[in-house]
Amino acid sequence: MKEDFLPGNRFARIYRFKEVTSTMDVCEDLIKSGICKGIVVADSQTSGRGRNAKKWVSAANGNIYLSFFDVIDEVSPINLIPQRCAVAAYSAVSQFVKNAVVQIKWPNDIFVGMKKVSGIIAKTMLFEGKRFYICGIGVNVFMPEDREKNFVWEPTAVSEYCEVPSEEVLRALTRWTDFAFSAGNAEIIDIYSKNISWMIDREIVFSQDLLHNEKGKIVGFSKNFSVIKILTENGLKELSALSVLSIA
Repeated sequence: MKEDFLPGNRFARIYRFKEVTSTMDVCEDLIKSGICKGIVVADSQTSGRGRNAKKWVSAANGNIYLSFFDVIDEVSPINLIPQRCAVAAYSAVSQFVKNAVVQIKWPNDIFVGMKKVSGIIAKTMLFEGKRFYICGIGVNVFMPEDREKNFVWEPTAVSEYCEVPSEEVLRALTRWTDFAFSAGNAEIIDIYSKNISWMIDREIVFSQDLLHNEKGKIVGFSKNFSVIKILTENGLKELSALSVLSIA
């Protein structure tokens, strides 16, 4: 492990590893060791986490596998955590991808031209009476090497649109993560809403249980974007969790 300071960054330090099970696992271990905040990055993960128990492909190929954590102030708790993560990843990718449309897919995937460039997962953890948030962000700087992987969404990479070193993308991501978790709610909602509005009135195929697929049309979101509203043949569904299989 290599530890570096992040001057002016709310997360204070970045912990670098060659290989880990997952950067989120390391965040949990650091919390249990008495460290209250930080950013963890690894060259590769043997068990990278995705949503719905899926794995994030995590070979040592120059892509970014990053997680960060901080204690939650119970008097003035931070909220909009998934949206803040999305704003951080969206802003970092947009810094380099200038000749294609970068979008947020609800709740917090990042797309370029309807292909997935970044995935995000967030959770909370209680330890010794304190509550922490832990968030993981994966960014494809380069195309995933596992071509036989059955991706739900076709992947893309920052390198498909510009030549940029992984370290530069990492620096941008740490800066934008600091911004996203320091900004006020109104600013986060403004950025998030502008970049997810493309989904309104789109046809969607989705699953609530990973076994049965449903069809409908996206008609809106809740005020804080924690719920997606889908009009189906059986009426309006307001869902806080689902797997989006396709959008047309």
